[in-house]
Amino acid sequence: MMVIVPRIAAVSCLSTTPFIYGIRHEGNLRAELLLSDPDTVIQDFLERRADIALIPFTAMPLLADARTVTEYCVGGVAAEREALLASDDPLVGIWKEQCGELPFAFAVWVAHADTDADTIEALQYALTYGLERGYEAMMEAAPELDPLRACEVLSGFDYIFDNEKNQALQQFWDSGIKVAPRANPG
Repeated sequence: MMVIVPRIAAVSCLSTTPFIYGIRHEGNLRAELLLSDPDTVIQDFLERRADIALIPFTAMPLLADARTVTEYCVGGVAAEREALLASDDPLVGIWKEQCGELPFAFAVWVAHADTDADTIEALQYALTYGLERGYEAMMEAAPELDPLRACEVLSGFDYIFDNEKNQALQQFWDSGIKVAPRANPG
């Protein structure tokens, strides 16, 4: 029997550090990790070079075959939104206008419809593993960071993809605003 190793695409940046750590270290998920910029992640998913991807929210309407998987995202709450994005980013004003004070998901995990359910479950477990070890993940990825700064960076993100973040995304997509993904989300 031939084993098919799933390919997982994500951007390598501080905000995704716990996820990457979990995928690499948890042990039950055998997967090929494809790390690149947001545009390449989207392209890899569209062209099926990736089975699962952490996709910038702006790309979701382009992905007919994508389904949101896992209870995790890269997100933030309204009060932290400006800290998470560059202050000169025009999207900050659009999020405030379109989504009010709802928490927001900047990137969500998606999979192709035919991705194996066991793989999705293993991914969920690996992401949980990484988030539970966020400090260790930050120290491995950026050992030059002061430990207090590492904790501060992680506290600026909210990784749970809940109903409020889903509602904020739906409001944004329903607004019809078209934007290109940022080159570096975190």
